[in-house]
Amino acid sequence: MKSKLVAALLFSAVAFAAGPPALVADMDALIADVAKWTSGQPLNPLNELEQQVRVAVADPKARAQIEGALIKLLAPETTFEAKRFACQQLAVVGSDAALPALAPLLQDNETAGLVGFALGNRPSAKADQLLRDALATAQDRARLQILATLGNRRDEKAVDLLSAQAAAADVPVAQTAIIALGKIGTPAARKALAALNEAARPALAPALADASLRCVERLQQAGHHRDAAVLCERLLAPDQPAYVRRGAFAALLRGDRDGGEQRLRQTLRGNDAVLRAVAIAAVPALPAQTASETLGRELPGLTAEEQVWLIDSLAARSDAAARTAITTALAASAHGEVRQAAARALGRIGEPSTARALAQALAAATDEPEVNAVMAALSGLPGGTATDRAILTEVNAAAGRVRAQLITSLATRRSPEVLAALLAETGHPEPLVAKAAYRVLARAATAETLPPLLQQFMAICDPDLRADAETFVEQALGQVESPAARSAAVRQSLAVAPNPETRQALLRLLPACGDAEALGALTAALATADAPSRPTAVRALAEWPNDAAWPPLAALYQQPGNETERDLALRGLVRLMKETDAAGDTQTERYRTLLAGARGNAELKQILGAMGGAKEAGVLQLALPLLDRTDVRAEAATAVKRIAEAIKPQAPVLAQEALKRLEQAP
Repeated sequence: MKSKLVAALLFSAVAFAAGPPALVADMDALIADVAKWTSGQPLNPLNELEQQVRVAVADPKARAQIEGALIKLLAPETTFEAKRFACQQLAVVGSDAALPALAPLLQDNETAGLVGFALGNRPSAKADQLLRDALATAQDRARLQILATLGNRRDEKAVDLLSAQAAAADVPVAQTAIIALGKIGTPAARKALAALNEAARPALAPALADASLRCVERLQQAGHHRDAAVLCERLLAPDQPAYVRRGAFAALLRGDRDGGEQRLRQTLRGNDAVLRAVAIAAVPALPAQTASETLGRELPGLTAEEQVWLIDSLAARSDAAARTAITTALAASAHGEVRQAAARALGRIGEPSTARALAQALAAATDEPEVNAVMAALSGLPGGTATDRAILTEVNAAAGRVRAQLITSLATRRSPEVLAALLAETGHPEPLVAKAAYRVLARAATAETLPPLLQQFMAICDPDLRADAETFVEQALGQVESPAARSAAVRQSLAVAPNPETRQALLRLLPACGDAEALGALTAALATADAPSRPTAVRALAEWPNDAAWPPLAALYQQPGNETERDLALRGLVRLMKETDAAGDTQTERYRTLLAGARGNAELKQILGAMGGAKEAGVLQLALPLLDRTDVRAEAATAVKRIAEAIKPQAPVLAQEALKRLEQAP
């Protein structure tokens, strides 16, 4: 690698010593190709010529050569696309030598604008004179393009000419000339614009306002802030368009020594809604450290919508004074939308102590959007462990709905301290509070919290709470990745279940564990279960998530006696055949078992519904005889067709025979 790098450096050094790369030998041929290029054709000649321009930039001799080649592309017989490409490249390497070839383009509506590309902002008195001279005879779009180019080049000598054009009866011409005067922005240009303003035609008002704003910008760039302010004050007049007034006000703020703080305060106290919106948007950029405190006092005097805006602007400053003002609005505003905005802002910039204000707001909230806004703020409140503790303090001080909502806001906070507190809350005497704790733990449980969570669950006496909590505990089991950890926790709890109701609830949780030990515990419970618990154990077995449950379910299915248990077993077996991937002889034998034990057409239809998903020749052979049974023929036909289509690659003869039999069936 090192030798390759040295070789590359030596090559570069030699190349540099030899001078820049030379232009192509046959430039005329390349120019001829570009001269006839039109849109849609391959870009190769344009790319090659552009590469030549890059080569020539640093070499005066090559630069002159390439400029001469580009000038040829401005001839009348070349395509418009060739002229446009040439003008774009002349912006890089062009000089006054190209002006004679550019002059005719200024009289053509299609090509006058291309000259602006070629000239760019390159200083050239001759180029400016060329444009001024061309204006005398140019018409229509060409005239507009020349006026625009004079403005873009800020040709100070064109002010008188532009002033005359600004008085033209043709509105587009006058508008373009006015904008150009604004871009030039010299004292003479401003004087011309002032005169035009005094005798302004309504159609020219937007252009005059735009030009004046451009002059303000030029004045500020030059440091003439007093002159800029005078011009801005005129543009703030109520009869000016709203966008002009906004632009002038923003310019005034830029020129104020205090960054606009005093002006903003006065504006917020005024009755100009247009400028108040601009003032509020400017608050985040104010340099003074006291700005948040000063402007925060103006919140109550604004409309509800403006208060929302100002709260967002203060939040962007994210300082202590902003937090204080927003916290006050959260507690004192009579407008729900303002309180919601304050809550959202505090959720971004608050600190641990903010938890108290948010908890109080939660207690006072009466509608769902506001409750949701405050809870989201509590959930996202910055501050880490200190904030966790602050919220837990509010939890301990609250009761009922508010306590439950505060607990719910802890859902995203997973510190050991929070989890311990949530576990304690599952034993709260108010079911609403306990249920909220179970709901949060359902998403935050870990292998370490499962045993104490199950211990709390076993202590529930309220049957309604137990039913809700069971759902959340099952979800909590799903949060723990290790099946062994899930299984161990549930089995240990099952061993010490204090009553039949709790034992049944724990049996229902075993399928969520899913490992062999949990299945062993379930089958053992099935063998020893008392009469009330046995149906629960059978249902749990029928819901087992993998086909390890096939043997005990098959035994229940095949035994005589309890039809309810047998029906549950059949449903579980059919589900396993649909959801698991048993194949080959195993799949065939399992379907053989199901068909052999079927009692009646309803059970056959269940089994055939599952058989349609099989991909084994043996299963197809089991299904074919059922085509002869009138009561299940439709279901058998569907299963046969699906299986035959699936096994065509490996058993084409059997599949074809089955499909043929279907065609012949009545």
